[in-house]
Amino acid sequence: MKDVIYNFINEHMMIHIVLIALCIAATMGAMLVDLITGVMKAKQRGEARTSTGYKKTAVKAKKYFTPFIELCFIDLLCCVVIPFPIFSMIWTGYCIFCEFKSVREKSWEKAELRKAEKTMSVIIENKDDIAKIMAQILFDNENKKEEKK
Repeated sequence: MKDVIYNFINEHMMIHIVLIALCIAATMGAMLVDLITGVMKAKQRGEARTSTGYKKTAVKAKKYFTPFIELCFIDLLCCVVIPFPIFSMIWTGYCIFCEFKSVREKSWEKAELRKAEKTMSVIIENKDDIAKIMAQILFDNENKKEEKK
């Protein structure tokens, strides 16, 4: 019985564990590249590099690795049937793709997005004033039409 267990661990689980470790390293490497390029882009835009920005990387790591750990357990349970950790590898591919897209974003595009966010927040904050102005404009237009008749 011992031989069967050792054989199983050597032939199936070790390959899974090595591939899962490579997936973790690849995801962490992609996150490190994104962090470095994010800091460089913030410098280009003249933004302050605060702890809030750095915390986003920690939040991202939590979002990436929480499902990853569960997928690792599924892969380890399925290691008798599936020859490699397919679920962990697919999730790692998705995470690396997301990081790649984040790195490829131009800093000026992010600046435009920030500007649009600020504009929308100003509009939302002043929606009552904007509604009053629009009502006044419509009311004035109606008065002008009635005066012309």
